[in-house]
Amino acid sequence: MSKHFYKKIQSAKNMQEMFRKINPILFDVSLRDGIQGALVESYPTEKKIEIFDKIIHDENPPKMEIGSIVSYRHLPIMKDTIPLHQYCIAKKSDIYVLVPSITKLNIAIFNKIQNYSFITSVSNAFQLKNTCRTIETTKADFFQMFERIEKYTKNARKKLYISCIDHCPIVGEISRDTIIEEIVYYNTHYPFDEICLSDTCGKLSYDNFAYIVNHATLLGVNIEKLSIHLHICPKNMDNVEQILKFCWQNDLNKFDVSTLETGGCSVTMNRDQLLPNLSYELFYAILYKYMVDELEKK
Repeated sequence: MSKHFYKKIQSAKNMQEMFRKINPILFDVSLRDGIQGALVESYPTEKKIEIFDKIIHDENPPKMEIGSIVSYRHLPIMKDTIPLHQYCIAKKSDIYVLVPSITKLNIAIFNKIQNYSFITSVSNAFQLKNTCRTIETTKADFFQMFERIEKYTKNARKKLYISCIDHCPIVGEISRDTIIEEIVYYNTHYPFDEICLSDTCGKLSYDNFAYIVNHATLLGVNIEKLSIHLHICPKNMDNVEQILKFCWQNDLNKFDVSTLETGGCSVTMNRDQLLPNLSYELFYAILYKYMVDELEKK
């Protein structure tokens, strides 16, 4: 928990009880999504280490993602992911690295990386542009990737990002039922520990989000497996607040956050389309207001 937020609620027992009941589990993406569109010279390894240490000191999130093993031609800012991982894992165990392909997974396994993030999409156009793979090819790859993880890595944790919930930057709005079908497929066919619904364009509506989550859980997806990755557009703030409130009221308690005011998929989106991730500050501000309002109703 943020030290600042803890100080804010520590004198109110009923607030502490409500916070424990909501039990938000934050997953820090500052050093992966937060910087992937930035200039390489802006984030040398030494600065990344400073950011990591500051996050641990100020926020101490349960889990962190610190980079991607990707083509350095496309994302040169991720070239130091492996040495950065070696530094981070010595200080914190739940460190994740994104691996987009079987080849990159092999590199991760060889370097003793234990926790993996994977990426897919509900938009085939987005998936092709982002990874040079179709959705169907990605699904086939996952079967092989999990065989290798099971063979070579013990107790690995596996997170899946499903991008373009509910808009794609290339083809526009995606059908809610298509999104539900894809979520259920990944939940049924692969042993992911976490399925993260990623609001790639910062346009996710409350109505669509509630519909998607309610129907996915009716079809067998455990709410405890779901998480959400929001990109924040000032024009969509009402939806952001309603989405977070829905999560807190329905036991969806996993949220991606960042300390940086940058973020977004620079491979698939123009720079002027990129939006920051949900920040700690905004997350806790909305949570505090929600808790105050709920307690005033009692």
